[in-house]
Amino acid sequence: DVPAESGGVSTEEPNVIPRPLTEAEVEDMIKAFGETTRRAIVAGYDGVEIHGANGYLIQQFFSPHSNRREDRFGGSLEKRMTFPLAVVDEVQKVVKEHASSSFIVGYRFSPEEPETPGITMGDTLQLVDRLADKNLAYLHVSLNDFFSKPRRGVENLNKTRIEHLLEKINNRVPLIGVGSIYTAEDARKAFETGVPLLAIGRELIIDPDWVQKVAEGKEKEIITEINKNKQDELVIPDPLWNAIIHTPGWFPGV
Repeated sequence: DVPAESGGVSTEEPNVIPRPLTEAEVEDMIKAFGETTRRAIVAGYDGVEIHGANGYLIQQFFSPHSNRREDRFGGSLEKRMTFPLAVVDEVQKVVKEHASSSFIVGYRFSPEEPETPGITMGDTLQLVDRLADKNLAYLHVSLNDFFSKPRRGVENLNKTRIEHLLEKINNRVPLIGVGSIYTAEDARKAFETGVPLLAIGRELIIDPDWVQKVAEGKEKEIITEINKNKQDELVIPDPLWNAIIHTPGWFPGV
């Protein structure tokens, strides 16, 4: 029943006090991830990404800030891994039963939290070490800046989070990097770290033709700042548009 801290990552509603799940509810929740995966398979999707990042439920179980449980799902770092790893196992079990071998499963995670106590880079490296042996198609780190460095939890704070992750993974599973890759040159610099895959999010909202421009050698035509007069042309729904406009610094040009 730990409320989120204002400015933290766990929720936008800092004054809401959550109710702890019962153990039976936790078990049901794990099964629900599997059932959701089964539906995705039946619907014809090619894969699913388990969202263990950005303050959502899986991250809340892994976080020493939000998870103060005293049962098998909380307490030590090892016990806080129980729920995330159980979700991975359940999803993979369902895939094995219902999907072809081409169906992929990835896992997304946030490397650190600003809260104290909170997830540290060291905590995440231990989780990633376990995930790297789970036969996942990829891991996907959630970062605002690809080249950002750890807050705490590792001896070398001068190495980037990506460098720490690649070192820990040691080629066991592909890592998707992300974060403020606005130009083709940004992407080139990111790939020089050895990361095999990059995700681009805000960049595609700013310029939906980003990938095509790179493919066609039109890198100089890439737009890198949001045009505040082109909401309709960019097909951005009102809730997202309002979030972009009212969050200075999130998108270049705002």
